[in-house]
Amino acid sequence: MMKQNLRCAIRNTVTSSLLLLTLLPSGKAAEVITIGKGSGILWEGLPFNQTLSGSIGERNLNPIYGLASISLSSTRCQLLNTLTTISGYRVYQLIPGVGLIPRSTAHVTYTTSNGVVNTMTGTIGLPETRATTSTGETITDPPTYTWCLPPSMTASTTFYQYQSIRTSTLSGSWVLVADGTQTSREIIIPPVYFGSYASQTPDDRSVIILPSNITLRISTLECSVNTPLTINFGTIARNTQANSELAIRTESLTTSCGQPTDQINANINVQFRPLTGLYQGEPTRLALQQGGGYITGEIDNTTASNGACTATSGIPFDNSPLKIGAITTAQTSITTSNQITWRLCSGGASLPVGAVNASTEMLVTFN
Repeated sequence: MMKQNLRCAIRNTVTSSLLLLTLLPSGKAAEVITIGKGSGILWEGLPFNQTLSGSIGERNLNPIYGLASISLSSTRCQLLNTLTTISGYRVYQLIPGVGLIPRSTAHVTYTTSNGVVNTMTGTIGLPETRATTSTGETITDPPTYTWCLPPSMTASTTFYQYQSIRTSTLSGSWVLVADGTQTSREIIIPPVYFGSYASQTPDDRSVIILPSNITLRISTLECSVNTPLTINFGTIARNTQANSELAIRTESLTTSCGQPTDQINANINVQFRPLTGLYQGEPTRLALQQGGGYITGEIDNTTASNGACTATSGIPFDNSPLKIGAITTAQTSITTSNQITWRLCSGGASLPVGAVNASTEMLVTFN
């Protein structure tokens, strides 16, 4: 697992910068997801963004009916006893040694009995299932359920305004986790739903966020990556011209993959997740944590071979797969060598003075 963090100390006219990268192992595709031998997080993808809305016809609240929920059932929150721990993560086990977990953000609006519109914002799955309401209440899973966010942890017969509208939005992606004991096979991943539930069934709302036609292919394929975890741009001059290049560093990116048995054909990809966010929402610009600037990247011999500060064609930091090589059934091992170039770019007058940093995770995946 490899992380790259960008730290800059911008003092009047100079700045020193550092980029850190977190590297994770294996797997990806549209309808066939491939993972290999590794452990920990092996794959992330299939993004979703859904909104559910509708009236709540009763005033009573039971915390087991989450207004934002992820479940393999379309009618209720996920039961806690259906999850197990794999490599330190609480997941839904697909087969022994392999589990599924969402990484998602939820936002809900609802009206209480006094006519006030309240909100709830939080996360489901990774990094944890937890939210905060506009009234200041901290929300966690209700007893015996999980991946489930009700608007209050306390039951009430007069909580909602009668027939008021609630709106629940969920966005995120899916993560596959393994413990290294998985063996070669193919399975169909069951569908999973985003739900917003009320005490009366007619008021329930749900939508599929993981389709039922996804095949999980488990192989013996395993990759390791050799590239610096820390990129230090050194001391550089401050430049407040928007999109100007402040510093550049080029490093090697070597990927070694092997499949000792049950060889398959697979593309070898890298995916980047922006731990410090995207600059102005642009997928190819990794934001500085403090704002005011961004990082771009490029990898030679790929479609992301132009990472200029003024361009938007470099490494995508939105979890999109970027092909860097391939392996065939005739090969038990392969090594690919690329150059990866990082640039530190100015956001203009908002470029901060003092220490700054940025970070991303890189995941090696297959399809």
